[in-house]
Amino acid sequence: MQWMLQGRGKDKPLGIEGVARSMRVRRVVPSPHRARAATARPRAGMHVTRPRRPTWSIAPGAAMNDLLRPVSAAPKPLSISEFNRTARETLEQRFAASVWIEGEISSAKLVTSGHLYFELKDEREDARLACVMWKGSLAKAKAKMTVGEKIQLRGKPTIYNSRGSFQFVGDAATAAGAGAAAAAFEALKEKLRAEGLFEEERKRPLPRFPKVIGVVTSPTGAALQDIIKELFRRWPVRVVVSPTLVQGAEAPAQIARAIAQVQRIRALDVLIVGRGGGASEDLAAFNDERVARAIAGCRVPVVSAVGHQVDYTLADLVADLRAATPTAAATICTPEITEERDRLESFHRRLRSALSGKLSALHLKLHRLQPRDPRRAIAVERQRLDGLIERAEEALRKRFVAQRRALAQADVNLQGNHPRVRLANHRAALERLGARMLPAMQRRAERRALTLRDLRDRLDRSTRKLLERRGNALGLAAGKLDALSPVKILARGYGVAMHEGRALVDASTVSPGDSIHLRLDRGTLDATVTRVGT
Repeated sequence: MQWMLQGRGKDKPLGIEGVARSMRVRRVVPSPHRARAATARPRAGMHVTRPRRPTWSIAPGAAMNDLLRPVSAAPKPLSISEFNRTARETLEQRFAASVWIEGEISSAKLVTSGHLYFELKDEREDARLACVMWKGSLAKAKAKMTVGEKIQLRGKPTIYNSRGSFQFVGDAATAAGAGAAAAAFEALKEKLRAEGLFEEERKRPLPRFPKVIGVVTSPTGAALQDIIKELFRRWPVRVVVSPTLVQGAEAPAQIARAIAQVQRIRALDVLIVGRGGGASEDLAAFNDERVARAIAGCRVPVVSAVGHQVDYTLADLVADLRAATPTAAATICTPEITEERDRLESFHRRLRSALSGKLSALHLKLHRLQPRDPRRAIAVERQRLDGLIERAEEALRKRFVAQRRALAQADVNLQGNHPRVRLANHRAALERLGARMLPAMQRRAERRALTLRDLRDRLDRSTRKLLERRGNALGLAAGKLDALSPVKILARGYGVAMHEGRALVDASTVSPGDSIHLRLDRGTLDATVTRVGT
């Protein structure tokens, strides 16, 4: 009689029960010349079909076929180590090539040497298999080697000599069903692309100065702290947190519900949705169709911050903008308050310079027009200039007041987020500065008042002298003009003849019967030409 091991092909992953069945030993009917039969004692876990009467003995160092051959009635027993070693050699010869098995990790222990000892089980059959992955193979595993994960493991079975335990030594691992998941992901991706959810035309710009920013993420993760810290550092903004799971089977529904809830806030300007990185399989919630559609349907712009540099999730593709990290998302959503303050101060300086240049140009134009224009024109131009100056000053004052209020409000909001000690230091510094500035400003105001009073007196004197000179010149010109006036000639008996609105200076320009108009010193006459002489 001899014994043979039955196995399965190496290319198809085996279940745990399949590995056990591959170790099953079957009995082959002995040839007629065999006189006696015996039964070998297989190790625990092997199913053996036993004969009823023959007994067996195994010689040291024999191959399995030789070991299972009938011997004489006086058996020579093997030591435990010899039997374990022989069984291991026979097993490793049977599985010379690696096989793939599939199962769920039911227990796992990572020892200090870096090796992982774990147990796989079948979901449908009550079968378990002890496994081990050495440190080097574990580092290259393409699956999460944690309890509850379903994996496909490649390796070979062996027997550990010192304990006689059967185990499977794995050298590669992948997540079970990874290919189907990837195909489903690509199909969903193409579906959403066909609906236009990835198009750049539907992407909305972010508000430049947001007041309320929503955050949808885990309340216990580091991502939330990074976002809040960066937002408060850059800009005085109100943050609304909508907590949710970001990993696990319930995460997609919770994320979609959190997005729907936070956008009910009317003052919401922009929304950050994300998590603090993780392995590729940890991002499954952000590849869910419910999350993608919730982001696409959000009424405010959405920034995705999944925190994974390599993989793009569906949330990244649908969102209005993608940030590499949660901190980067906070940076994208807010301006830098110091930069905005510098920009306002620069605008203030440029506005003052433009107004000063405009006023100087108007003063120069007025100075050029004064020698040529009458006093009335000068007065009109002066009034227009005063109006421009008044409107410019009023506009500048209103602009400065608005900017000052905005800056003051921003400072108040920003100071509210600072530590108390820093706020106290600033307040003390401002009080000291105010105490020094008030006397200085009073002294400067007094000096400017004296200077202004002196200039006003000098201007009054100069104006009176100029008006006197211009009045004398105007009286002299009026006398000359009056002496040359045609009205004086009419008083001596002359008249002015007009034809068709023109003064007649040549008799040949009219004909008998034409009507003419005569202007005398006192009154006018209408006449008809009866004769034309030369």
